[in-house]
Formats: sequence, C-alpha cells, structure tokens
Amino acid sequence: MPKPPGRWNLARLQRITTSSHRYIAEVDGLRFIAIFSVLLFHVHFAATNIPGTTLAASPLNFLFWPVTNGYRGVELFFVISGFILGLPFAAHYLADAPAVKIGKFYLRRLTRLEPPYILALLLFYGAAVVLHDIHAQDPNFFSGLLLRLGYAHSIVRGLPPKLDGVTWTLEVEVQFYLLVPLLAKIFKLTTAPRRLILVAAICGAPLLASIVPHSELTLPGFIQYFLIGFLLADLHTTSAGAGKISAQLYDGLATVGLLALALVPDTTTWRQFFPWLLALVFIGALRGNWFTAVLRRPVIATLGGMCYSLYLLHYPLFSFIAARIITSDMTMPMACLRLGLVGLPVAVGAGIAYYILIERPCMNPNWPQLAYQNARRLCGSIFKQK
Repeated sequence: MPKPPGRWNLARLQRITTSSHRYIAEVDGLRFIAIFSVLLFHVHFAATNIPGTTLAASPLNFLFWPVTNGYRGVELFFVISGFILGLPFAAHYLADAPAVKIGKFYLRRLTRLEPPYILALLLFYGAAVVLHDIHAQDPNFFSGLLLRLGYAHSIVRGLPPKLDGVTWTLEVEVQFYLLVPLLAKIFKLTTAPRRLILVAAICGAPLLASIVPHSELTLPGFIQYFLIGFLLADLHTTSAGAGKISAQLYDGLATVGLLALALVPDTTTWRQFFPWLLALVFIGALRGNWFTAVLRRPVIATLGGMCYSLYLLHYPLFSFIAARIITSDMTMPMACLRLGLVGLPVAVGAGIAYYILIERPCMNPNWPQLAYQNARRLCGSIFKQK
C-alpha cells in the first residue's frame, strides 16, 4: 500500500548513487557500525583527554574496554572503500560490465567529496580564530590548512593535524583513490593467481608498514584493509561460495568477527587477524539472514549513509562540549556518560543537517552544472530588475 500523504519517508535521505552502481543497503548498514564505533571511541577519548583535567579512579573502568576499540571502525571504512571502489573494476574485468572511465571516476570523487571536506575545514578554522582557540595560536596554523586542503599534512609533517585531527584518515583514503585504477589491474588475472596475490599482499602488508616512515598515518600502514575490500569485490562479483554456506552460518561468522574486534587487545599478533575479522563481518552483511536484515533497516542504512558528514563534524564538537561539562571530580564512566548524553545528540544532529544541506546535494553527479545554471538564472533576474 502507498504511504499516507505527508508521512516522512527515510528514502528521501538515502545516499544518491550513480546509475552504474546498484544501491547496497547493507553496505550503508556497515557504515553505520563503523561511524558509531568511531563516535563512541571519540566520546571516550574526548572525555579522558581534556587539558588540565584528571578524572577520578573507578572500579567500572573495565566496562568501557569495547569502546576503546571503537577506532577499528576506521579500518572498516577502509574495507568498505576498497570494496566500493574495486567493485566497478571487478565487474568490468570479471563480468563483462562496461569499462570504468578514469576521468569520470576521479571527477566523481572530486565533486562528491571535496566540497563537504573543504567547507568543514573552513568552518572549524574560522571558529578557532573567532573563539581564540589554542590551535589558532600555532604559528603553523594556516599553513597546516593549506596542506590539509591538498591532503598532504601527514606526509609533509609526519603528524596528524590538530584541529579536527580525525581527518588524517581522509588523506589515507585519497592516497588509495589515486592508486585504484592501477591496483585494479589485479582483476585482469585469472582466478587462482589473482586471489593468491591479494591474500599474499594482505598478509605481507605489515612488513611494508614496518619499513615505511610514518606508515601509521599513510596508506602503507593500512593497505591491507583496502585490499580486503578488493578481495570481497572479487568474491561478490563472481558469487564465489554463494549458496555453499547457510545464511545463518554467515550470521554467526559476522557475530564472531564483531565480538572479536570489540574485545581483543591491540597487539602485533592480533592485528594480523583484524583484516580477516572485518572480512567475516562484511561477508556476513552481504550473505547473512538476520544480520543483513538489521543492516538494511531504513534508519540504520540511512544514518550509515550520512557517515561522511558525521565523521567530518563530530570530534571538534565533542572536544568543545567536553571542556565545558567535565570536571576532575568525575570518574571516567561518569564523564563518558555525560559527554555521550550531551555530545552525541549534538554531533549526530549537526551531521544530519550537514548531510542534508551540503553533502547529499553533492552526491548528484550533475550538481556543478545545476549550480552553474541556477547562478546564471539568478544573475539574469538581478540584472533584469536593474
């Protein structure tokens, strides 16, 4: 039955994809897991890293252990990027889909991602100047902005940026984007060599990271996660293994992956397994039963589709609020709960508004032409009135 007139439809906020890409709701569901893992992690981080504030001890600190592993949502984002960007190349080489037009590929990245990123940086830098924030006193404040606009801050300075520092991960993403057409040549190989090379590269990536300077901030330190995405794009395109395992077993594998990622410590040994644990979660999302159904729920998938806006805005808001509502007489659990109750609604609300007003319009591939036409009409009407 059609929805009653006037009833709000979440599909109005669904991310806009190009005609050559089928919308995969469960992938946006995975984005939901990734972004809210990061949000909870940064609630804890912002609450416990306020200059001049030392929180009181509490026997309940151990309960926040899973939250402290929430940064692994960033690695899930890298897997998603590898999958989404690898998918059209895999479809071309493995399923006779149309070839990817490289110029259009890069133009899409530019028009889709740059405007929200640039505007967010300018807003936060302007706010820092107006509020006389400590970051604005740094002599490298404005030169850092120029480096960040070119996605070169971590490479040039070997340090993450300070103001809205979480955007260092976007620099890693851009480094991967630049290499995607070259790396995607792997899909031209036959099945066995292609998958063996991908598995070997994923397993050998930590060795590369150990010899490359500042790899913890650049692509060599995270290439294995993007390549897991490539491997998943391969399996998805060729339907490898589909139907051989029950959907309920895929649900179980995804659950094991999620629990392990939330609970295991960040040691050198365990980090070898993180890409594969994320692969379990991802393939469970694509082929599971109840897990897939949950990720496809409109509120989950829609909020997941807003992850870029939420990611761009959340941490400066958390830091600003935390400095004003948290004091040294609080325990860590109390500080986190207070910031969560106040900061999460503010950050999520701001992210939703930014998505609606800024990011989602930029998802339309034709927005530059539409903006130009609207500007011409506006100028024409102004001059006509004169």
